[in-house]
Amino acid sequence: MKVHLISLGCPKNLVDSEKILGALGASGVDIAVVPEDSDVVIINTCGFIEPARRETEQEIATMIERMRRHDTRIYVLGCAVNRFGKELKALFPDVTEWFRLEQTTDLLRAISNESATKKTRLLSTRGYAYLKIAEGCSNNCAYCTIPSIKGAYRSKPLGELEQEARELSKLGAKEVILIAQDTARYGTDIYGESRTHELMRRLSCIEEISWIRLLYAHPKSVTDELLNEITTNAKVCKYLDMPIQHSNDRLLRLMNRGVTRKRIEQIASYLKKIKAISLRTTIIAGLPTETEIEFKELMSFLGQGFFDWLGVFPYCREPGTPAARMKQVPESTIKERYEQLLELQERLMRQRNQGRIGEIYRTLVHGDNGMYRGHTEFSAPEIDGEIVITQTSMKLGHFYDLKITKTQGCDLFAEIVNLE
Repeated sequence: MKVHLISLGCPKNLVDSEKILGALGASGVDIAVVPEDSDVVIINTCGFIEPARRETEQEIATMIERMRRHDTRIYVLGCAVNRFGKELKALFPDVTEWFRLEQTTDLLRAISNESATKKTRLLSTRGYAYLKIAEGCSNNCAYCTIPSIKGAYRSKPLGELEQEARELSKLGAKEVILIAQDTARYGTDIYGESRTHELMRRLSCIEEISWIRLLYAHPKSVTDELLNEITTNAKVCKYLDMPIQHSNDRLLRLMNRGVTRKRIEQIASYLKKIKAISLRTTIIAGLPTETEIEFKELMSFLGQGFFDWLGVFPYCREPGTPAARMKQVPESTIKERYEQLLELQERLMRQRNQGRIGEIYRTLVHGDNGMYRGHTEFSAPEIDGEIVITQTSMKLGHFYDLKITKTQGCDLFAEIVNLE
């Protein structure tokens, strides 16, 4: 039996895909590099917003066509099935079987009974690994479909996560990246209060782990204990991904963000006192009812330079969300504001990167596609700019001291100073 898996969407999906492949591999199933060599193709889908649905549909259609002359089963799994299952089944009758998020065990049994009892991962990354600390979301932001797809926020026990992190370290992970829909909310459902700071402290005791990074920390859930842990724990990256989506108080209330501009500024100002801290955020362009004045307020706020990395997304009107019933900003205006935010994003990144030329940074080399690529403490892999190294003899998953020599777009070019 040979299986090929296609993972769409976010790192949270990637973790699920790695666990599926690990369970299958541990039960004797071969993992095929290309679909044509497989008996089963699994597509792990994303259904968060309309572009994700289109990508899912395109991937399914492409795979059906590629496999038409092969006796290959096509299994489709995940978020898009939970959200659009009825429509997708009608659109693609050639798919062998469909599985909702909660039916992953059924998927495994359909391929190998033994795999359903295996608890391991096949890492697709080098040097770093994602640790999903919770499922679902209870923030209920007005524009978001995640609670309807994945249900309420559900933390995993501290001991279970600590054990999983130890296993990841044995697989070569020197950096563990904590992910969930809201990592700062971790533990509130099972311990009565946020325990994100305690989780990071426990993980820092694992000798093989050098870096612990926090992504997707909703600002309303950020606690003083968490800020202190980032400040004082040497193994916690001086980095925080805190999606704010907007800075205007009226829109923050309307979108049910549960936080004010003042609180966002307090968190950012506190963290900016930390030497070499790097902050990332995401912004939605063209939220419903956003006025030109409110957009200019957002641009002015971002121009103050609180954030080193900025992700920008155009607003998508998602059926079933409260925001979909609000007065919409015209598509042309959304596009225009999106482009202005992109220009601001590029300008801010260029300014940051110019200031890094000549500096030496400890870098985790994680990839090789003709040139070696890595990331530093101030940049998360896959989402921020990378370090590009032209040397021809480096080990993936290892740390190097690198001197920045030039910039190109969001990326930095560097040369080796010495090996750790």
